[in-house]
Amino acid sequence: MMFINKLICLILTGLFFSLSCFAEVTPIKAENNAYRHNNKGLLYLEDKYYYGAIKEFQIAIDLCPDKQASAVFYVNLGKTYEAIGYNNLARPCFEKAVSLDPLCFEYYVKMAENYKKLGIVNEQLELYKSKVNSPLNNIVIGLLYVQKGHVTTGITVLDDFCDKEPNLIITAGVKNYIKHLTEL
Repeated sequence: MMFINKLICLILTGLFFSLSCFAEVTPIKAENNAYRHNNKGLLYLEDKYYYGAIKEFQIAIDLCPDKQASAVFYVNLGKTYEAIGYNNLARPCFEKAVSLDPLCFEYYVKMAENYKKLGIVNEQLELYKSKVNSPLNNIVIGLLYVQKGHVTTGITVLDDFCDKEPNLIITAGVKNYIKHLTEL
């Protein structure tokens, strides 16, 4: 009888451990979780629950801090900070979004608008004029002229960018922005 009990225990133990060999291991995908947190943050932002939105966007950023796709998380975080009046905290968010996805025109617009809210348009205009390493800096220069109130100069700079860089993905966004400005 004792032998049968030991044999049954041994068989059950063997079965128990062998079942774990057949378990399906599903890897955790940080990007999928980041999108979920971003979406939850958007719901919180819509409900004006800013603290929750900030936390969710920050979690999304922490899961994928330096991916191009996370630029939208930074923009959403920046928009949330602006909604509660913390324009100074929004600034690095918009700048990071531009650095992660430099071909998304909307991010440049948000960054330039933020500079105006912070009262640093002239300072940033001089900074970007001194940078000649990228034609994309002309987008910022044009937008800063528009934010400064020199719309005609801004349109000229942006139009010049479109002429020099007709094949970039961002050029279509710049052209639409110019069209919008000229219709006003």
